[in-house]
Parts: sequence; structure tokens; C-alpha cells
Amino acid sequence: MKRRILIITNAGKVGAENYCEGVFKDKANYVAFFKAGYGGFYSDAEIRTFDKPTKAKVREELALLTTDGIEFSILIFCGHGWYSTVSNTNIFELNDNNEQIDSLEFRAGAKKRIVIEDNCRKPHKEYINESLIKGFSAMALSDGHRRQVNPEECKALYNKKIASCPEQIIIGQACSVGELAGDSPTNGGYYSGSLLKQTVRTAEADLQSIDLSKSYKTYSFPLSHNNAVPLVKSLSGNTQNPQIEKPRVPDTNDYLPFAVIA
Repeated sequence: MKRRILIITNAGKVGAENYCEGVFKDKANYVAFFKAGYGGFYSDAEIRTFDKPTKAKVREELALLTTDGIEFSILIFCGHGWYSTVSNTNIFELNDNNEQIDSLEFRAGAKKRIVIEDNCRKPHKEYINESLIKGFSAMALSDGHRRQVNPEECKALYNKKIASCPEQIIIGQACSVGELAGDSPTNGGYYSGSLLKQTVRTAEADLQSIDLSKSYKTYSFPLSHNNAVPLVKSLSGNTQNPQIEKPRVPDTNDYLPFAVIA
């Protein structure tokens, strides 16, 4: 299966009051997660990261998802953005040259795709203005021992799950319209950090009861998103409420996976 992860970041200008150092933590955490077995065991060649890219470069990378025949993709934006009341979509601020891109472009041409949008969603008036975890390869059990997941098996089962899912786009958004997205220089964005942390916690708990020699388990993105919401609300004092857009599938097993243990 041809897979690709595209991570785009923009922490803002160094020294500025709205500079978000946690964005870089998010990038490191996502890369570590996806390169681990239960994150899908992605290779370096399957993960592409860009900090403050030009709009032309982003569009080039989006086009390559089609021309390269990518069957499954995860697109992530961490950084500054706002909500357009004209297009009713998130607008990502790409760099210090005021280049922006509509998040709708991250959905175009998708067959099986997860889009994670970790940015603020404060509405802007259009006439004014048109970012944990290391050692993901193993998890600690309560008795102090460590159980190792099998990266190759994780990858195979992760791909198998993707192949069995119907075509779809799932959008995870850090907050509701009109809200700001929290950032921690230590843990990254409230949403991205919570998404990864809660996914790992859930998998870690299951590892204590699942015999990996006989069984495995996948975790859908909607499940990981829902598990992250309470933590995001707690961190933000209930001022940040993550949202998700997903297909109305008849069976929750039809949702694309975000993690796997095997």
C-alpha cells in the first residue's frame, strides 16, 4: 500500500508574542508516533515535513498525493490559522510572508484521508485578512516489564485495516469556531498532545489484557479524537472544544485507523 504523511507547521515569528514553540514539539511527537509500530510503522520516506512552506510548495505536495498514487494519507497542520466566515472553513497561515491556504485544499482528491487541523478558529473579517512521547516502540506494563509490539505485524495489519475501509475523509479540528487553540512549549498543542497521549494510554491499557500472539487491535481516528476531547477541555479550562467531521458510516469498524497494536 502506498501511504504518506504530510506535516506542515508554522509557529510564527521568533520573539513575537504569539510565537508557539509547542508546534515543534507536535512535529517531533507525530513523527515519533507514526514511525513506531502501533502508529503504522511508517518509513522516513513516507513522512514529509515542512516548516513555513510556500503556498506553491504545499500545493505541489498535495498534487503529488494523486500523481504518486498514494492510497492513504494523513495531512497535519500545526500552527497559526483562523476561521473564514465566507467559506466556513479553516484558513492556514503558512509562513511569514502572509501566504495562506484554505483547508478545503487538504480534502481535494482524497479517497482515504485523515486531516488534523491544530490551529485557532477565531473568525476574521474577510476585508481585513483573507504543535511527547518517545519510545513509542514499547509500552510499560503495571508490573514494570515492557511488552514489545511487532512493528512489521503492526504495519501489515494497519494497512489491511485501511484497505478494508470505504473511501472517506475524516477531519479532526483542535477547537470550535470562535475558539483559540492552546499551546504548550513542553507538550505541544493541547489537541495534538492530547490526541497522541490518550491514544497511547488506551493502547497501553489494552496491552495488559491482550495476548498479541493471538490477537491484535486497531484504534480508529474518531475514537482517538473522542478520547482526547476531555483532556483538551481540562487543559484549556473548558475554553477549547475539539470538533470532528466524519462520514455517517453504518458500522464504526468502517472508520480509518489511527493506531494499532500487534
